[in-house]
Amino acid sequence: MSGNSQKDGWISTAAQMKALASPVRHQIHLAMEMLGPCSIRELASRMGREPATLYYHVNMLERAGVLIRSGVRGVGRQEEAIYELVEKRVRVDMNQRSPPFKDALARSCGAFLRFAERAFITALRKNATIKAGRASELRIRQVNVRLTKKSLVELNARLDDLQAYIDEADSSYAERMYAVTICVAPVASGE
Repeated sequence: MSGNSQKDGWISTAAQMKALASPVRHQIHLAMEMLGPCSIRELASRMGREPATLYYHVNMLERAGVLIRSGVRGVGRQEEAIYELVEKRVRVDMNQRSPPFKDALARSCGAFLRFAERAFITALRKNATIKAGRASELRIRQVNVRLTKKSLVELNARLDDLQAYIDEADSSYAERMYAVTICVAPVASGE
């Protein structure tokens, strides 16, 4: 495990945050959340990619302490490394205030949003169900809302409830996987 990693899974260094500043590495993290410990071959299969395209990204995540090599298993006559996430969910230490950390956090957030954009556009081009009552597969909405401190606390509690629901509803038997991206940020005056 890298010297930068935290046993409790918090992302607290600029190197860790920077490692997630790529849509591919973000997608690796998401796929590993679903798979659990896996080899690069299994990860590539889940992501619909060739294994050779993932080695660089997996090594970068390992060096940063976002994932660890947890073992080796035999596959035919060869052995393959097994990797797992240090923590299933990315939990960012928002107390980190250094300029390099904030810059890496901004780039990582951009990667998350680019991944969401790519997923949405791909689904749109493949004719995902846009409006089918409550079973809509494509949905996007942005609102600006004025919130009191109390309302902000309530919003965050509801988002925590939504995350718990998503974790509970996640099923390996489901036919499709969906990207759900939520962003809450104060809007600067005049925007």
